[in-house]
Amino acid sequence: MYLKNGLIEFLKVKNVILLILGVIFTSLSFSLMTQLVVGLHGDFLSIIRAGSLIAAFVFFVFGVSMIVYSRISRMMINEAVFFSGYFEGDLNGYVDFAELAEVTGKTPEQIQSRLRWLRPLYMQNFRVIKTVNYRYPEIIELYSKTVTCSCRSCGGWMEKRVYFTGMCPYCGSSDLTAQVVSGQRVYFINDNAGRKPNNPDYYKAPSLNAKRIAYAVGFGIALFFVFIFFIVFMTFVSNYNNEEYLRETLLSGRSYSSFELIRASMMNVIIFSAFGLVAVGSALVFTFVRMLSIENAQRYARRFAQFPAPFISLPELAQISRANSPLGQSSGITPEWVYKKIVKSIKEGYLRGCSPEKHGGVLRIALAKQIVKDCCPGCGAPIVGAVTENYACRYCGRIITGVIRKK
Repeated sequence: MYLKNGLIEFLKVKNVILLILGVIFTSLSFSLMTQLVVGLHGDFLSIIRAGSLIAAFVFFVFGVSMIVYSRISRMMINEAVFFSGYFEGDLNGYVDFAELAEVTGKTPEQIQSRLRWLRPLYMQNFRVIKTVNYRYPEIIELYSKTVTCSCRSCGGWMEKRVYFTGMCPYCGSSDLTAQVVSGQRVYFINDNAGRKPNNPDYYKAPSLNAKRIAYAVGFGIALFFVFIFFIVFMTFVSNYNNEEYLRETLLSGRSYSSFELIRASMMNVIIFSAFGLVAVGSALVFTFVRMLSIENAQRYARRFAQFPAPFISLPELAQISRANSPLGQSSGITPEWVYKKIVKSIKEGYLRGCSPEKHGGVLRIALAKQIVKDCCPGCGAPIVGAVTENYACRYCGRIITGVIRKK
């Protein structure tokens, strides 16, 4: 609801292309510079006058600019994904900057600045409005507004703050639902802890397994090219001063008239393979880090699926993580460390159905909140063709109020 999903998917592809081009241009720049320095034997004036120096500088500027821009754009997309998930789980319709500052660890001014950059390109369906509260002169008004909170077991209605406890005050059930109106449509936020037992896929991104396979394939390809570049690099380095090899090359009938020309050609190959090794090695590290991030997200998805309550506190999650960690590695697992890992997985789009929320002064991870848009709370059928404030489900006949809110 709050993300411009089509545009974001396009920007993600654009960022990957820019990152690849940036690495290529930067590698070419350093390769040209190294060839100049080595080929001209440190003659500074000749290096300055060389025409390829300008090309190397242009490649460097374009390459670094592409890398920096793609990384900043990806970081902003991750921030937009995090804020969107938080807004989706909100039951009030208004979010103050101090609340977001507590959850994110940033200042309210930083949150304001970040949302000011995110809204035009990445996000939608919210605005910043003025208030008469001197503590919070500006707040975020969301597109959606809560109408009712109720228990699906006994039908009892409750306040939003009671809903946040995850338990009905009348019958003790945690099978709660909140009806939310968004423009002229209605959807429901449900606590589904009881209906999603031991199902880690509920918390995983739909394409997480495909991404894991893709990064594993990318890791294998990068490892193969690292091996190739390493062999080429070591072969030419070891033969650079090998007179027997140089003599055989000179007598092989190739267009070389001296050892110096052979060494110059070998140096070009050494430089190319060295930068190829660095570039592909960077891709190797990148894919390996991504594989670790996906593994962390899968680990937390399994732990979330085993937890029965709708909310889990960070100390509880840290305790579970320490109990499942190998001996000697559990000492560094703190609630703060766990929180950073979960937020990172949410921003990268690896986890869903969970969000950090602060209720009663305690920071918790809200679990099993399923957002079901535009459907009947009785039978789950889609709401189609609503033209009045009250809507009768075409399948079960249930009357749903607040489908269209009067201005």
